Amino acid sequence: MRGIGQLDTPQHLLAKLKHDLERVQADPSDTYAAFDFFVTAEHMLDWVLPGYQNKHARSALRDSSPLLQAVSHIANGSKHLVAEAKHHQYVRYVDAPAGAFDSKAFDPHAFETDALFVTFDGAVAMVLGSEMLVFDLAEKTYLFWDDYVRRNC
Repeated sequence: MRGIGQLDTPQHLLAKLKHDLERVQADPSDTYAAFDFFVTAEHMLDWVLPGYQNKHARSALRDSSPLLQAVSHIANGSKHLVAEAKHHQYVRYVDAPAGAFDSKAFDPHAFETDALFVTFDGAVAMVLGSEMLVFDLAEKTYLFWDDYVRRNC
């Protein structure tokens, strides 16, 4: 088996990632959209560096990027409820505190909404800051993968 239907190249998975990003942007409190985005983003590694022979290259790319370390922690913590691998040590939590304004109607950058936030620890917090809106992290992640796929695939 290779892929699912016409979803079988890094460019195709990048298009899915963009679709998921648009869902996150449309509703910054949508946990389903955030889950789909970060799980897809984590699997970009497997699609751009496929196979057992690229296992070390995938680890090296993830380890070289605080952004990818955060994405991996969020994706695996979401999928497995607890991210237990030793490299998952940079995300404290992802949550949507109750806001005074609906994130579908008001800009989370300007108003206190119920948008999802991620809180970072350690080296990732030093690079990305201690807290970030999930859709800002998603946008940075999409831009990373868009650039990577354009240059390497």
